[in-house]
Amino acid sequence: MRLLVFLILLFGPSPALLAAENFDLTPVKKWIARQDEVRTVQADFTQTRAFRALQSPVAIPGHLWFSAPQSLRWELGDPAKAILLRNGDTAYLIQPGKKRAERLPADHLGGRADSRNSAQAFAMMKMPLAKDYADFNRQFEVLAVSTQENRCHLEIIPRDASAKKMLTALKLDFDTTTGHLLTFEIALRDGSWLRNEFSNVRLNQKIERRVFDFDLAGYEIVEAK
Repeated sequence: MRLLVFLILLFGPSPALLAAENFDLTPVKKWIARQDEVRTVQADFTQTRAFRALQSPVAIPGHLWFSAPQSLRWELGDPAKAILLRNGDTAYLIQPGKKRAERLPADHLGGRADSRNSAQAFAMMKMPLAKDYADFNRQFEVLAVSTQENRCHLEIIPRDASAKKMLTALKLDFDTTTGHLLTFEIALRDGSWLRNEFSNVRLNQKIERRVFDFDLAGYEIVEAK
C-alpha cells in the first residue's frame, strides 16, 4: 500500500493537488517565501472558544511572544491562567494557579478539545510554517484561498492521517503587506472551534531571553499522556 501511494505521488498528481491548482496561490507562495524574514513576533490576541458543552462562545485575552527558530511563550488569560513555553522540541503547559506543569513532546497534539489544544497546535506548528512552497505542499492540503485587499484567507489541513481524525481545517488570515498572522482558527470534527485574533503585532523587535524562561521550582511536573 505504501508503495502504491508513493507511485501515485511520484507519477501523478493527487486529487488534493489538482484541487489546489484551481486556487490562486500567488499570495500564499509569496507569504511562505518571506517567512524567513520574521525573526521575532510579539502580539496580543483574543481567543474565542465554541464547544458543544457551552451555550455561547467564550472569549479570553492573551499574549504571544515568538523568537526564531522555535521559542514561544503563549499566555492565556489576564492574569495568565495557562502559559505554554516552547524551546526547541520541548514544551511545557504551565498552570500557575495549580502550581502544575505538563511536559509536552514535540509531536503531541492530542488531548481534550479544550483551550489547551489551540496553544499546543499553534506551538507545535513549525515556524516558519514551511521552508518553501514545496515543503508546505508536502505537509498540507489546501482547502480554500481567497484575497480581499491586503487580507488573504487560507484554509488547510495537515496531510497526516492522525491530524485529520481530529481536525477539519486550520484557517489562517494573514496580511499580504506585512506577512503577519491576523487570525488562526482550529476547526474540530465534533463541530467545536477555537479562533485567535491577533492585534498590536510587532515584528522583529528585540525580546529579552528571560521571556522564554519560567521558574518551575515548587511545581508538580508531569509527562503528557
